[in-house]
Amino acid sequence: WVNEAYQEVALAVPHASLETLTKFSITSSTSLLTLPGDFLEIISLSWDTENDTGSARTLLPTNPQAADALGYWPVAMPTSYFIFGPRIQLRPSADSYSDGTSGRSFLLRYRARPGDMVSTASVPSIDTEWRKAILYKAEAFLHEYVGNEIEAAHAHARYAGYVSSLQNSHAKSAPGGRMAASLPLRQSRY
Repeated sequence: WVNEAYQEVALAVPHASLETLTKFSITSSTSLLTLPGDFLEIISLSWDTENDTGSARTLLPTNPQAADALGYWPVAMPTSYFIFGPRIQLRPSADSYSDGTSGRSFLLRYRARPGDMVSTASVPSIDTEWRKAILYKAEAFLHEYVGNEIEAAHAHARYAGYVSSLQNSHAKSAPGGRMAASLPLRQSRY
């Protein structure tokens, strides 16, 4: 239950906490990249410019229906992608670099799924402030398991309130977020 709670809390944690970067290399005329085992969601996918003189380009997400509606899949610079089972499908299929190097390299920024905690000494790979949310969610799961619905509802409410307060504080402190302080009104002495 603790690992289930941990996975659920990980979905609520801001992207930067579980962000990972990996590099894929594929040969010319290939259009499938295999997703990493800890993949949760894509943040961005761009082609690597290490062997090319152009600037980095981010591929745009699309869906299978839109890609199929375009018909023929040429070999060219990929401009879009979609998730296809455990893979990323590029559209169009990758061509070669301008210097003649076969294939292309891509940089995938993604949100990783945290690994299971396997012992009582395991430490969650999320920020310390989020660990209390794991406790609240695990408590709710345990109360549900033993049939104590009232206490489960209280634990779910504690979890929701705690996660909401953390998300709000992160939103306010993020660049572009609004940070405000308020002071209680003073009682008049008269």
